Amino acid sequence: MDAKKLQDYLYEHIPITKALGIVVLQADEQGVRLTAPLSNNINHRDTAFGGSVSSLLITACWGYLRILFDAEPSIPTIVVGRSGTDFMKPIHSDITAELILPSEKEVTHLRDMYERFGKGRITLRAAVQINSELCAYFDGDFVVFR
Repeated sequence: MDAKKLQDYLYEHIPITKALGIVVLQADEQGVRLTAPLSNNINHRDTAFGGSVSSLLITACWGYLRILFDAEPSIPTIVVGRSGTDFMKPIHSDITAELILPSEKEVTHLRDMYERFGKGRITLRAAVQINSELCAYFDGDFVVFR
């Protein structure tokens, strides 16, 4: 699955992603990077709305798992079991969220559990940085099951 296919999938199956204006910049097993315009996600202080930022970060992580399991005969269910977003600085521009790639060991463990039990869990992280400054950081547990 490439960036265009992931974006099409998101728009069709997760309609809020279209409303947020999410554009998939990168989508492969080496990472996921998404952007969304401030204009679609602005709050009353002319900064990015926290809920939009969290949604973008969660979607980057979810998209990575969707890519990892793209070759499965049937698409597994991917859900967020726990999530948390820390906000360090207001975001005054378009939002770009990037997955922090998990270790090969973590991915292997997820795949092994999925194969053995039909369900696996992994903690994924993503961040929004502007001019090399961390503005928002996401940490969440995702569950993938048949």
